[in-house]
Amino acid sequence: MTTMRLLQRIILFSVLVCFTQPVLALDEALPDSDMIVRALADELARALDLQVEDLEKPYFIQYTVDDNLTYNLAADYGALTTSDRDRSRRFYSRVRVGSYELDNTNYAGDSGMFFGAGFDRAGRQSSLPLDDDYLALRQAIWRATDKDYKGAVETLTKKRAYMKDKNIADRPHDFSAAPPVEHLDPTAVLRFDRADWEDRLCRISAHCKQYPQVQHSGVQLFTGAGNTYIVTSEGTRLRYADTGAVLRLTAEVQAEDGMRLSGGRSYAGESAADLPPVAEILADIDTLVAELTASMAAPIVEQYTGPVLFDGHAAGQMFQALLAKGVAGKVEPLGSQRSPFGATEDLEKKLDKRVLPRSFQVYDDPTVKQFGDEFLFGYYPFDDEGVPAQRVDIVVDGKLKGLCMSRVPTRKLSGTNGHARRAAGAGAPSAAVASLFIEFDEGLAADDLKAALIEAAEDEGLDYAVRIESIRSAGLGSSQSDIFSFIMRAQRGRAGGLGDPVIAYKVYTADGREEPFRGCEFGRVDVTDLRRILAAGDTPEVYNYIGGFGMGGSTPPSTIVAPPVLFEEMELAKIEQEHEKRPLLKAPLTR
Repeated sequence: MTTMRLLQRIILFSVLVCFTQPVLALDEALPDSDMIVRALADELARALDLQVEDLEKPYFIQYTVDDNLTYNLAADYGALTTSDRDRSRRFYSRVRVGSYELDNTNYAGDSGMFFGAGFDRAGRQSSLPLDDDYLALRQAIWRATDKDYKGAVETLTKKRAYMKDKNIADRPHDFSAAPPVEHLDPTAVLRFDRADWEDRLCRISAHCKQYPQVQHSGVQLFTGAGNTYIVTSEGTRLRYADTGAVLRLTAEVQAEDGMRLSGGRSYAGESAADLPPVAEILADIDTLVAELTASMAAPIVEQYTGPVLFDGHAAGQMFQALLAKGVAGKVEPLGSQRSPFGATEDLEKKLDKRVLPRSFQVYDDPTVKQFGDEFLFGYYPFDDEGVPAQRVDIVVDGKLKGLCMSRVPTRKLSGTNGHARRAAGAGAPSAAVASLFIEFDEGLAADDLKAALIEAAEDEGLDYAVRIESIRSAGLGSSQSDIFSFIMRAQRGRAGGLGDPVIAYKVYTADGREEPFRGCEFGRVDVTDLRRILAAGDTPEVYNYIGGFGMGGSTPPSTIVAPPVLFEEMELAKIEQEHEKRPLLKAPLTR
């Protein structure tokens, strides 16, 4: 069994890679290691007797091991820039003391500082030996567990003291029980011809040499195989195998006024063999550069208020930004400070209330591996707490009916539905979407949806409407200008909401012709605006997403499958920002 969730580990590798080996491999199998399970189980049994003086022993322990083999290849303008191989075993221990009702987690501390709902001291990462040496493995597990237990009892003591001095009402339990799982996949095998893909990436990246307007471009391939082991004190004994590959290409141009515009394409599969042929990728580069070139020369919109159609990937990007985080069931930890940006994105308070028009149905299903010809980043068979993945209905006839849940209860919901996820680089899992499917009962064909857009603009007395194909996002493959855009948005007090439009068009009411524009940002947009959707299309598209470190929420791999959607009204205004001047000398490619 394979899963695209390996991409999460591949992205982590791309940041933390620690060594390079000149290995050319066609088939590499990870160890079929019973020794890891044995060492984990034996040390876990001993750790249940941990105790400091008269303080509590652990009531729950989970050990997780990611046994990974990953490759990271990159090329620019026909030259290879990166070719790394990494072999690692990363170990995560989660020690809980107290009880299911009250334990050492979900506590921000007296300072109110907290690094996400999934962070706790029982979420440290360490390394295990690559050799199957029983005593060496147990030694590493023992050291990590000892640190986690000491931190856990200290945190629980502080948490209880904090609770004595505060009026705390309606506090949910800190954890919930789950049936144990016993499952053992065959070991993962990576099929990858490194030399062949180094050559392909050089050929793909060289294609941008013919486009002098492109100031920066690149292509990067992540691929790998991994075995994940999960052992818990409740009896779970699990190993599931992953393989995955993702290819990302990017390009960036700069307008005469200095504004930078960037875009990209992503391709995914269970192995590198599933990725498109080179000719297809080169055709996509031509299309991408043509879009950016048109936007580079396009005029800037000073101000617009009216109907907006989110088309192509922009629909998935919009739902990811406005809905995905809110439908993950989480609680604010005790001691959290009030956010300077107002209410959180948590939508639990809207259960049984309408959040979308009545024709919308939304569900999350991690068990779906493929939609049409595209692989889904959100696919996995078991979540990061060892719970089997399950479908959950989120929105029924426009009303919010459920949330993606981990084993951490909320005020209104308790019991996991297999949606505990570890973000890249994070320790303890927390609730997150996997593959979010947005469906509209009365979807319109593309021509009819455009006609509805024009009609809505005419009703407002406008000369044109707006159609958006792509917006900026901060995640896998984001350019420096994308990240800079999000930083500048935060400085202007616009943290959260939607990223700036990248590929956008005016759609004139008189004749339906389209004209690109650039240089604007959305006004304040939040989840309540979803109720202002007028219509939707009948052709959903796949948007695969991995949040970056600190940007975009550091989210695990996820997928949004959504049709185009037409909003009754949104505001766009010129970005008030100074831009860097264009380079003084022409690029060497133009000489």
